[in-house]
Amino acid sequence: MPRLTAAFFALLFALTASPAAAANISGGAEATQSSPIAAGAVGHSAFDGISIVEARIARTSDVLDGYRIRVGVAARTVADANRIVAEQVAGADELRDEYAAVIEGLDDSDRSRLESEADARSGTSAMIRKVASSDWVCPVDGEMEFRDTWGEPRSGGRTHDGVDIMARSRTPLLAPEAGTVTFRWDSIGGKSFDLIAADGDYYFGTHLRSFGTEGEVEAGEVIGYVGRTGNAVGNHLHFEYHPGGKGNSVNPFYLIDTHCR
Repeated sequence: MPRLTAAFFALLFALTASPAAAANISGGAEATQSSPIAAGAVGHSAFDGISIVEARIARTSDVLDGYRIRVGVAARTVADANRIVAEQVAGADELRDEYAAVIEGLDDSDRSRLESEADARSGTSAMIRKVASSDWVCPVDGEMEFRDTWGEPRSGGRTHDGVDIMARSRTPLLAPEAGTVTFRWDSIGGKSFDLIAADGDYYFGTHLRSFGTEGEVEAGEVIGYVGRTGNAVGNHLHFEYHPGGKGNSVNPFYLIDTHCR
């Protein structure tokens, strides 16, 4: 700012020292009388120009100061966010390392128990999603009766891993979800179906009278018919649900109770 002011004073001095100004000074009484007026006008114009420029520069400086403040705030915000993310990543890595160390220090029985509990929590979450789904189809298409028979004792020291849905013989059985169906037979379950859904969940049904569509199926497609093959007592469908794949069975009663009424 001081250098700009000095430049304008130099310009003013140059104007007053120009040949035209010198001629006015040496041109006699008439020239002498008019020179102060001209010089004064030029001086006032110069000072007015300086004031305008100074005001504009001041406004520009204010704008630049505001911009620098905003840029600084944004930079600090980004830096803080990066620091928080870095701390979270480091914390997650540390927690994972601690968890791995704890697992390694457990014996086989404790490790198996923790894994079973984790599977149970995962199965519960999957069950909640399927119960809330409007796309899930009741596997029995007709009149039926059922109750919660999960965990009841069965022959040979077994426990019941599913729910029995009582219905008339030949009642259609439907795929609860889209997936891949395969059929099999054994002396305990008689005719059975396996259904692997698109998300990896596994369904098992047994005691079928006869089979329906095999292979790729859509939800609601007929995949069999109610019967009493195997060691069944009365016509019914033994139905199991395994979130995430075979071997992780959970009680399917809540699915049946929600979607089959």
